[in-house]
Amino acid sequence: MLTTKSRAQGNSVVVTLPINGKEKPKVDETYLVFYEDDGSIILIPKIEDPFEDDLPTGVYYHDDEWSDVNDPHLT
Repeated sequence: MLTTKSRAQGNSVVVTLPINGKEKPKVDETYLVFYEDDGSIILIPKIEDPFEDDLPTGVYYHDDEWSDVNDPHLT
């Protein structure tokens, strides 16, 4: 099990992430940070929003292929 220790740096707390063989975080990666009630800290790499592009309205819309089906459970 890898361990690390937090330290103060200015007004922030820094935690150095150790390398585990081939597993290591990317340099200059942006992470979403979640603090859990049990003291756990979860880091999730931030991804670009795929719907943020300047695409025309409705570009992701698809016609209903089953519009002629009359299912009484769905109405």
